[in-house]
Amino acid sequence: MRKLIICLAALAIPATPAFASDKAGRLGTGDWTGAQLGVLYGYAWMKDLHTVLRLEAEGDGDTIGVYGVVNKQIGHFVGGGEVTYTRHDNMFTDGSGVKVEDMFAAKLRAGGAYGRFHGYGAIGVARGTTNLAGDDWGTVYGVGFDVMLTRYLIAGLQYNFYNFVDFNHTKIDADINELTARVGYKF
Repeated sequence: MRKLIICLAALAIPATPAFASDKAGRLGTGDWTGAQLGVLYGYAWMKDLHTVLRLEAEGDGDTIGVYGVVNKQIGHFVGGGEVTYTRHDNMFTDGSGVKVEDMFAAKLRAGGAYGRFHGYGAIGVARGTTNLAGDDWGTVYGVGFDVMLTRYLIAGLQYNFYNFVDFNHTKIDADINELTARVGYKF
């Protein structure tokens, strides 16, 4: 958790001209069209409910992963897609030993850009895996905010909500909340 707070604080510091320029001293252009590849680190918290027995379990932990984005900007509108792989370190605290391990997501993104700043919403599908309960498909909804630090370097924050209904036919509905700090390279 401390690492996440440090990452968030670092992103909150205003970009000075010396920091927000590329090798030639040029600021980011604010053109969001193109592809990005990057890494992410964050924190996730989760809750599940057994729909028959009415038993609840909770858990939380760190996340780390990689992402790829393709954007197209038309005026202030930016639309595109994103794929994400996230490794979770989330153990349920109910003593069951179930641990969320991997999360794969494919999302459509749409939002607005104003110069070097870009806010967006996202919706898509996710594939979650656990150590004991197998894997299953679910939905993911998210919001994010990116800042173009240089023409090629992007930093941002993203919140995702994953929802799984009757995970792998276990009668368990699971919700995972995830907040990540991201750094990427724009091509």
